[in-house]
Amino acid sequence: MSIPSLPQSKGPWSIAVRTAYQKLHQIYHTGSSYVNSGSVEAHRLQQYGEVIIEDAYPLLLLLSETAETEGLPSQWIENVLTDFTALLAVIDETWMQAKDE
Repeated sequence: MSIPSLPQSKGPWSIAVRTAYQKLHQIYHTGSSYVNSGSVEAHRLQQYGEVIIEDAYPLLLLLSETAETEGLPSQWIENVLTDFTALLAVIDETWMQAKDE
């Protein structure tokens, strides 16, 4: 699983957009890979959930606030936000199961 790639642009994306995308991609890939590994620990799942809330969501908010000036489609931001929200739900569900074991 992965978040959508940056959409095509008339020109190159700014360093800020590319850096934010790379960070978001890393957070999503790491979290989803861990959940799908089949061998999880409750405390690590909690850390991945916290990273989404404390790092990914603020980055998405920043991208949303600068979308118009950066030329970044709001639909792309909404799609990425939806992906992170779904991943957070899976992490939370897996965490609930792992902490009960």
